[in-house]
Amino acid sequence: MEEQAAGKRSLALPITLVLLVFSLIGNVFFYSQYLQGKQDTRYRTGQHIIETAVLTKVQYETLLNEANRLLELNELGVLPGASAGKGDLTTIRSTADSAFIAEAYLLKGKKPDLERVDSYFQRIRQSLDELEHLKQPMTEQQITELTKIKEALSAQYEIIQKFNFDAAETRISTIQVASGIDWLELADQLEASIVSQ
Repeated sequence: MEEQAAGKRSLALPITLVLLVFSLIGNVFFYSQYLQGKQDTRYRTGQHIIETAVLTKVQYETLLNEANRLLELNELGVLPGASAGKGDLTTIRSTADSAFIAEAYLLKGKKPDLERVDSYFQRIRQSLDELEHLKQPMTEQQITELTKIKEALSAQYEIIQKFNFDAAETRISTIQVASGIDWLELADQLEASIVSQ
């Protein structure tokens, strides 16, 4: 009787250890899958942030080119509507507006309130469109306003150019972007510059 009890006891321990090892392996596997899923999500988030930064940069380039073109045409005494290059830049419209700044708010866990940012870009577009369709040369006031717009856009463009666009080249850098490394302060500076206008 004692030998049977000893035999059962001796099998119970190895079976328990085997089950424990399989349980640990399963836990490690599922935890590694969880971490991988989390990394994949951060990678996709980083890619999206980089895309919004690129769109914002393109938006500034488009608006700056348009402002520069209008100023050059005015200096030449040519009405924008009569210029041969009309439509090259004015038809290119980015939908970036406040997307880059909104990404910063979301990463900080705050609800974005970007009405002032969006209205700023609407005012700029409206001003550029009005100047584009002028039937007479610009007045001094219009030239002054356009110059101010150009200077503000240039300052904001310098801010967005500081973004690390090369981060898209590696997975690790893209994941770091999703963590807010080296760009959240740029979004804050950009918003401050826009709101101050």
